[in-house]
Amino acid sequence: MENSSTDNRKYSLLIVLQGIIFAAIDVFSKIVYQTVPVYIFMTFRFGLTSVVLLLIYGKTIIEDLKTVPFRTYGLSGICLGLSILLSGVAINATAATNYAFLKSLSAIIAPLLMVIFFHRPYTLKDLCIHLPLVGGLYLFCARGGLTSFGLGEAVALCCALLAAVSLVFGADALRHIHPQTLTFVQMTVGLVLSVSAGLATGDFSTSWQGAFFTPVILGILLFNSLIGSVVAYLLQNIALMKVSPKTVGVLQCSYPILTTVLANFLVNEHLSTAGIFGALIISSCIVAQSLIQTE
Repeated sequence: MENSSTDNRKYSLLIVLQGIIFAAIDVFSKIVYQTVPVYIFMTFRFGLTSVVLLLIYGKTIIEDLKTVPFRTYGLSGICLGLSILLSGVAINATAATNYAFLKSLSAIIAPLLMVIFFHRPYTLKDLCIHLPLVGGLYLFCARGGLTSFGLGEAVALCCALLAAVSLVFGADALRHIHPQTLTFVQMTVGLVLSVSAGLATGDFSTSWQGAFFTPVILGILLFNSLIGSVVAYLLQNIALMKVSPKTVGVLQCSYPILTTVLANFLVNEHLSTAGIFGALIISSCIVAQSLIQTE
């Protein structure tokens, strides 16, 4: 049991590392979206990610896709691809703090989905972690400023729901396929959705080439694709093979804190007193979740 607990904590660190990567992506994406349409950049990001995964893990991916039915992994792939795509829309349509708060609610949604679809128990320990976690997220992210609920907030909440569905059903899918395959499916779905959205909105017919093909944008594309997609989502899917989706969801709440820390160094932003208090609550919940045994 001790070895199993130690292994779970090691895999939990993969999600913390993923949070660091996501924090960098948020900062870099803000730079990109000032000059390049969201769907254009997402198309190249998903496309490059899919190609790299296929080049490295092609044999494993093709074998899984041939032998495992699409229904086993399709829901997780579609939901995560759509969640990533809509995240770009949400970030542009609402305040970053509101987005971070609402998106992090996937930590609360995931265990509820596990109860509904897989009949997993929701314990008093879970409640004692999730209630203060919501309060901490609100203090840290919204800090009393979430006074309206518009399109951007609705899209962010939709991202949280989709991410939670992907976590829960992804953990089940990983009993049958490799994490490389699930990551490839998720990124390929994102590619198809990005191209479709770009064509529907007319983004491809705009004059985006001049802004896109610059050293800064191309550098961010490489980082967001190779590190922010290939590495980050492989880390998540590998962790899901050993760690419960409810634990992964709570651990991912470290991401808004890490984003703020990175912003502090890059743009000299500072937390308010309420934000610091919220960060302490979130950190305490993350530590508590990593220490308890969950299903």
